[in-house]
Amino acid sequence: MAGAYLDAWAHRHLARLETFFTPWHAILYSGIFAILIFLGTRALRNQARGHRLDQALPAGYNLSLIGAALFGVAGVIDMIWHLRFGIEVNLAALISPPHLLLMLAGTLIVAGPLRAAWRRPVSKAPWTAVISASLLLSMLTFFNQFDEPLVNPYAATASATPATIADLQQLGILGIMVQTALLTGIILYLLSRFALPFGSITLLVGLNGALLGSLEQNFDLIPVAIIGGLLADLVMVWLRPGPQRVVALRVGAFLGPVGVSALYLLFLALTRGIDWPITLWLGAIAVSGAIGVLLSYLTVHPPLPALDVAG
Repeated sequence: MAGAYLDAWAHRHLARLETFFTPWHAILYSGIFAILIFLGTRALRNQARGHRLDQALPAGYNLSLIGAALFGVAGVIDMIWHLRFGIEVNLAALISPPHLLLMLAGTLIVAGPLRAAWRRPVSKAPWTAVISASLLLSMLTFFNQFDEPLVNPYAATASATPATIADLQQLGILGIMVQTALLTGIILYLLSRFALPFGSITLLVGLNGALLGSLEQNFDLIPVAIIGGLLADLVMVWLRPGPQRVVALRVGAFLGPVGVSALYLLFLALTRGIDWPITLWLGAIAVSGAIGVLLSYLTVHPPLPALDVAG
């Protein structure tokens, strides 16, 4: 994951990269190769001891091994793609077919500890699952970095032309909405299965914020993400949300996004100035809360009525 974000940083800040063979790619692919060797060696060793192929690795890690192998295949495809079509830049670099295949492979890899923890008879999330979820979130936001609030704080961007102002406002609102959906969705997914140890959301939001904020060197926004995560952790301690405490879950799903969005926009207002009218930024905060509540209904459904079998 660090290699991927380093590569994105290099494309943003260094002279135009015209080759596949860069130090950033070396970090990325060497890390994946190490995972492939580790998981592959363990699988072969366990098979030699008599384990079936589907039991050669701990539960949840088979897909990680497949993902590591797929990442290597996707890397070869990516190299051929670059040699044939050149090095993509900007949005094209994020949604090119080889890179989307790399995203799929990376998702399979980083979600391994989360899948493993999900199958264990535990009620409290182990830190390995929290870290796995943090990496999963960062994998998703990597491919949405063109409209991430910590990468491009559009709310603080002034423009001379009304048309450009409207475009920036739309991008800014959309970025807050998408980031809210990704972040809240991951947290609610965890809460549907586990009780989270204190600090989980701080780690999840803080790690993701550090990676995103570094892309455009918005280092001043990283503490905002960490503080927002800490506030969300405090809300979790207060409400203790979960499938058995549905009202608390829905309240937390509203308060968390509202608090994080409000903190982000307040910090921009105090440090950089917000170029949005009050209606827009207050509306963005309210929409964040609404997204959280709607996602909570996907996590815990309302009770179903008893079916009339006779009818």
